[in-house]
Amino acid sequence: VQGSFGAPRESVINLEGVPAPQIKAPEDSPLLPYIKGVTPEFMRHMSMAWAVGALPFTGRGTREMGGWVRFAGDIKDEPLTETHLLALVDTWPPALLPLLNKPTAGSTLTWTIEFVQPLPQVSTLEWCQYLAVIEHARDGYGHVAANLWAPNGELVAISRQTVAVFG
Repeated sequence: VQGSFGAPRESVINLEGVPAPQIKAPEDSPLLPYIKGVTPEFMRHMSMAWAVGALPFTGRGTREMGGWVRFAGDIKDEPLTETHLLALVDTWPPALLPLLNKPTAGSTLTWTIEFVQPLPQVSTLEWCQYLAVIEHARDGYGHVAANLWAPNGELVAISRQTVAVFG
């Protein structure tokens, strides 16, 4: 685990985060269901509305995959913290999986996540938008960049992942 922390300071540089892409609303996107024995057990506690790209193991994937994500079930309405954001980003499967025709083993080799500060006031009950882009994939490895945005379109997390795929 590596952490970098710093206090705000004066700078002439002031660029807003990458804007959220225009995608279908969560209510217009299919929900990925929890299926006991098929989807990961933690999915009982998450809601995912798939709006970009194909589902895992359909062989119809593209460079992009994403949609909306939030906590599900009996969750307390409270402000999102970095821990919540980590769970929301980690809920999504590796973006390479929709390129595969059948379930195949895979493994994360490296994963980094950065939280944009200060965090906006977002509730644990609200949908956040997620988009992953495969930057390069060949020879059993893929490199993926992803972002998570608050409901108002404000960038809140930046993720990078290297994935090994055995298929």
